[in-house]
Amino acid sequence: MRAYWLQKIFSLVGLLVGVYVCVHLYNNLWSLYGEDQFNEHLRVSRHAPLLASITVLVLWIPIMFHGLYGLFAMKKTKLVRYAYFGNLKYVIQRLSGLGLLVFIPAHVFKTRIAPGFLNTTLDYAHMHEALHEPLTLVVYCLGVLGVAYHLANGLWQFAIGWGVVRTAKAMRVGEALSIGFFVLIALMGYASICGFYLNSL
Repeated sequence: MRAYWLQKIFSLVGLLVGVYVCVHLYNNLWSLYGEDQFNEHLRVSRHAPLLASITVLVLWIPIMFHGLYGLFAMKKTKLVRYAYFGNLKYVIQRLSGLGLLVFIPAHVFKTRIAPGFLNTTLDYAHMHEALHEPLTLVVYCLGVLGVAYHLANGLWQFAIGWGVVRTAKAMRVGEALSIGFFVLIALMGYASICGFYLNSL
């Protein structure tokens, strides 16, 4: 019974983190408008009421729980030769989760910790310079792909686990929507990268 509820909380927390990811990617799309517009949008968003508390409660605690429980669940998953596409997606979901456990700390270091060491602040110029480092660019491109897949397929699994989709027809529609959502999230991420990379300072 405890495992059942932990699994439910795990998937619900994943949904909560997914909402944050969508908001985060939307904010990063302001990079397409150039340095001044992005910096102004960032300045306004940083002055949101109770931002620090909301970030801890809605982001960091859920991410840590989701990541740790995901590792625990993964220990019970046997990676064998899967015969069906659905099982392959499940394996890729777990592998993308492992990748995100590397990407997220790297992202936090690059955007939060490194600016502090350099006595600078996170702004358009910081991301523009960072994404012109070949290694950082590759890491972010792979990270966006991992985020898009993990979130889209995770929402599909959430819909099944919580009984949102039950019939065969609903499952086909849900799977098509998850693929469309994967494309949308990936495009948002890569558009943001292009905004930082291509626009001149």
